[in-house]
Amino acid sequence: MLTVVLLVAISIAAAWLLYALRMVVLLLVFTVMFCYLIAPLVDFVERPWRFGSSNWKLPRSLAIAVVYLLLLGGIVLAADEVAPRLSDQLSAFSDNFPTYAQQLDQYVKSLEKLPNRYRLPQGWRQPLMDWMASTRQGAVEWLKAIVGRTVRLALFLPWLVLIPVIGFFFLKDAKAISIRFLSSLPESDLRHRLTFFLREVSETLAAYIRAQLMACAVVGMIEGAGLWLLGISYPLVFAIAATVLEFIPVVGPLALGIAATLVASFHSTESALAVAGFLIVFRIIHDYVIYPRLIGAGIEIHPVAVILAVICGAELGGVTGVFLSIPVVALLIVCWRHWRDLTNGRVAKMEKLPNDLVAIE
Repeated sequence: MLTVVLLVAISIAAAWLLYALRMVVLLLVFTVMFCYLIAPLVDFVERPWRFGSSNWKLPRSLAIAVVYLLLLGGIVLAADEVAPRLSDQLSAFSDNFPTYAQQLDQYVKSLEKLPNRYRLPQGWRQPLMDWMASTRQGAVEWLKAIVGRTVRLALFLPWLVLIPVIGFFFLKDAKAISIRFLSSLPESDLRHRLTFFLREVSETLAAYIRAQLMACAVVGMIEGAGLWLLGISYPLVFAIAATVLEFIPVVGPLALGIAATLVASFHSTESALAVAGFLIVFRIIHDYVIYPRLIGAGIEIHPVAVILAVICGAELGGVTGVFLSIPVVALLIVCWRHWRDLTNGRVAKMEKLPNDLVAIE
């Protein structure tokens, strides 16, 4: 009984500590994503290069520095090309915002007149109008909360500088730390199982992060180009917003679709219908054709599990919880699979240990 009480107390304390340090945890999550993103580039630069009759290989630290410089140069060139156009579109949106606000207010008033317009029973009208008023107030409060959280998160933007700094040490020493940890385990079978477990966790995270980043790029380019071809205002703003919001499953694309359709409706009903139709068709093609091929067999999660994970993440951690929901579920699936194999006495699927661990056995 005492052991159970201690385990519960330790679990509660760990959960509280994770919540109290949630910004540090989020920083580490972004750092891990950054490392998985550029690790293939570092491995490519670090590999031996043949010059004449000899092979020449960069030290890993220097390879990481080279990749960092290439990324920095790419970011500077992209910013130099995109920043002026983005600034012009944001200025235009700011100038038109008062007009948009008036039109949005007219939309809300038109919705409030619907019960009387369709001559609903008197017993239905007042509850429906009360519900619409409460929904409107709730939406306003929700938007205020989102803005407030965004402002608070902006205070942590200087922390982003730490991502490449911490990532440098992760990329440089992660393999050595992993080997040192595994070699410290006393039992060969435990070391063998844990090696394959960590490898599958790494492969799962890599599959998710790289597929998600590729999906963000695809969504941003296609939706931006589509809105531009449809003649919608601020296509670059929506393209960048679509790229960023694609990181937030379900909620992000839905928010982008509503915002783009709403802005298009301020100009004409035909534009709004065209935007809504384009985004709906593209999301169907992306979610059921493009994304499954991007993510491959690295992660197998049923769509129902994705929706439930997003809802649970939103309840537990808001936007951050939604962002982390899918990778957390993917890792839980990996843990469950290995626990199932362990309890059933199954051996690991892979028979050969990594070369770095052969000498340890």
